[in-house]
Amino acid sequence: MKTITMTKNDAAELYNSLVDVKDLKSKKFALKAAKNMTAIKEALQDIEDLGKPTDEFMELSLRVQTIIKEDPDNGKDKIEELEKENKELVDQRKSQLELVNERLLEDVELKLNIFSEEVLPDEITASQVNKLIKIIE
Repeated sequence: MKTITMTKNDAAELYNSLVDVKDLKSKKFALKAAKNMTAIKEALQDIEDLGKPTDEFMELSLRVQTIIKEDPDNGKDKIEELEKENKELVDQRKSQLELVNERLLEDVELKLNIFSEEVLPDEITASQVNKLIKIIE
């Protein structure tokens, strides 16, 4: 285990990189990847909670999606009208997402399992290694 400090955004990217390699075959690799994913997910839970849209906004979003499906060519005007009618709700969501983006810039300290080169699966690609380089020694 090693303590690593990074931004929450970098931690989210590392989590996604681990998701991308989670099905590679190697018991030791899989165990360390799963433990790291759990640690990162726990550290980012506040971001996930903060970014969750309200039920009212989800309803509005579904209405927008319906408009797009039913009238993809002319739906833009209907969507703009819907946004004007729900300006306060849309503005609240924008503010919420701005706050999420601010929080993603904050540092987080993570205790992660480091991968040795010997543990890496044979089928891992250079691109995948590059995304995980912070936790490979």
